Amino acid sequence: MHAKGGRPLRIAHAYGNRRDKIEAATTADIDFIEADIWYRAGELWVRHERRLGFLPLLFDRTPQGVNRVGPWALRVFPRHYIRLDVNPLTLTDLLERTRGTRRLLLDVKGDHPPASARAYAEALARALSDARCEESVIVCGQTDVLDDVRKAAPHLDVRHSIERQQQWDRFLHRLEADPVLPGVCLHRVLLSDERARLLREAGLQVFCWTVDDPAEATELIAKGADGIISNSLPLLEHLGG
Repeated sequence: MHAKGGRPLRIAHAYGNRRDKIEAATTADIDFIEADIWYRAGELWVRHERRLGFLPLLFDRTPQGVNRVGPWALRVFPRHYIRLDVNPLTLTDLLERTRGTRRLLLDVKGDHPPASARAYAEALARALSDARCEESVIVCGQTDVLDDVRKAAPHLDVRHSIERQQQWDRFLHRLEADPVLPGVCLHRVLLSDERARLLREAGLQVFCWTVDDPAEATELIAKGADGIISNSLPLLEHLGG
């Protein structure tokens, strides 16, 4: 389940969300670029921030580590910022910029009523099909939209992202009903020896996020992590050595 040579798959966290970060990631020695996908007005947008209603403003927590806030940003609280939604990035643009260079881990964001969730899933399936990149993409998330994605494109690799204990409990029930799930994205603090053994016995690939400490990355790999999601390109490149 690891990449060639037995090393873990190396995934650059949030590097697909900005054009300058995409360029840096496509020239780095990594395997995947992670990006966050939102659906609005019939279009798929790439960014991490939430939009403030109908205003052209985006709102988020100030990121830690190497992924600093981009241009047009203003700190509004000690740990939050807003920025103008200037020159937004679309999924189509991301797919064109990364074509044939790196695989993508697309994190589906947002909660939607049933009709909108289906439209979201169908738009995503259509975009990936039109770009002919389904085999180079993994779709993940913490939203029920994932179920609609699996219905719209049964051949896609779709995985649940688990951050809290209650999400883990729900995932175990899902795994009992659907034992052919390909893998899971797991918050780094949740990968215990017991969970690692269960996931290994179920044949699931495990990506851990977000890991910026080299010692912690080594520990998670020893426990059974097949992929490391990190803000640090140097850390990821070192894992390939």
